[in-house]
Amino acid sequence: MLTLWTALFCCLTGLAVCYQRQSVSNNNHNNAEAKPTHSPPSHYPHGHKWNEPYFDLTMPRNITSLVGKSAYLGCRVKHLGNKTVAWIRHRDLHILTVGTYTYTTDQRFQTSYHRDIDEWTLQIKWAQQRDAGVYECQISTQPVRSYSVNLNIVVPTATILGGPDLYVDKGSTINLTCIIKFSPEPPTHIFWYHQDKVLSEETSGGRLKFKTIKSEETKSILLIYDADLLHSGKYSCYPSNTEIASIRVHVLQGERPEAMQTNAAPAAVALASCWSCQAVRVISTMVAALVLLEACSSLLLPGSGGGGGGALTGARQEDERVPPSDPKDTQSDCVPSSTSVVVGVNNGSRIAR
Repeated sequence: MLTLWTALFCCLTGLAVCYQRQSVSNNNHNNAEAKPTHSPPSHYPHGHKWNEPYFDLTMPRNITSLVGKSAYLGCRVKHLGNKTVAWIRHRDLHILTVGTYTYTTDQRFQTSYHRDIDEWTLQIKWAQQRDAGVYECQISTQPVRSYSVNLNIVVPTATILGGPDLYVDKGSTINLTCIIKFSPEPPTHIFWYHQDKVLSEETSGGRLKFKTIKSEETKSILLIYDADLLHSGKYSCYPSNTEIASIRVHVLQGERPEAMQTNAAPAAVALASCWSCQAVRVISTMVAALVLLEACSSLLLPGSGGGGGGALTGARQEDERVPPSDPKDTQSDCVPSSTSVVVGVNNGSRIAR
């Protein structure tokens, strides 16, 4: 009896052990199919799989650089793996660099790799205006993935307000303001010239003062106190990153600069009006002369011997026969004696020769 119970217990125990082993096996199989909790998500927000390279879209897509300086275009690539990064010029699809190797013969192009931030930076040395345009950072995936960066090359300009000529009174203060535009960075220095001589506060005896204001547009102000006639001439503003700008200053004695600057247009109008008056007078004189000539001709008409056909409009026609007279008697003071006048009637109009 004891042996039977022992055998039954062993069978039940074996069944329990087998069931437990089967459960453990099933759990291990399910865990093998499940994703580990520490693995990255299947897709990144940019739409690429977690184990494929992708671009950092926070990098700037528009770069502005100063002509003659180095331009830097950045491209960050994550999970690059065994792929390579190349920079391509978009306008002619010319390969500039592959990795850190410069592929083009133009050695102004160079790529450097910053491992700590996974950034591939294309450097263009001594950038020129022709370098402006779109550049592509490409990853050698299938298909190729690219990130576009637009490069703008600006040429700073300098302008002096009030040019090209400025008129001031003797003894007043000359205020010249030079504005530097389109410069991504302020100039390192700005020189002022009078004629071909550099101006300096130290050698001016306190009559010169310079002031520089740096903001979006850099301004350099030159003040000359108690202006004298010797201060007339050409003044030039020469920033370190732009071409030179010039203005010509005229120091006047006994004349108001406002009259020189603002009355130029009224003077031109007055001159034009004067010419108009002269033209009107000439035309009026010519009309009066023609009227006088016509009146004199009408006086000669009755004694011209041409048949006595017609007379001026509004004049009373005479039926009386006038005997021919000597042509010398028909001359009038209106016509010189050396001039002969023949007047005839042709269809009601008068022809004078």
